[in-house]
Amino acid sequence: MNKEEFQTKKNDIDSKIRELKNQKIQLEKEYIESNQGFPVGSKVCITVLAHERYIFWNNKRILVPEAKKLAYIADYEIDDNGEVVPSLRQLDYNGGMSAIPLFVPLKKAIIELV
Repeated sequence: MNKEEFQTKKNDIDSKIRELKNQKIQLEKEYIESNQGFPVGSKVCITVLAHERYIFWNNKRILVPEAKKLAYIADYEIDDNGEVVPSLRQLDYNGGMSAIPLFVPLKKAIIELV
């Protein structure tokens, strides 16, 4: 195999990889669009249900009470389990979308449109 053959085969493989990556991105977009709960930019109320939390440094379990928070849906992403989950943002001082993300346990939360 000479240099030219190597370059052509390498370029063919690289173009196939780019094509497959583009197909994967398009597939993820379609999956998110068909499974998103609320539109991006929606203001939502998040109710985190009461749950137990384990504190590892003193080996205790505490009961975390139910809490409600307001947030905006900034985007959607696919988690490790293949579920479509919202990317949440906090409210800023005048009620708009902040740049600060809001982290809540989504398995224990109820999301409702405001």
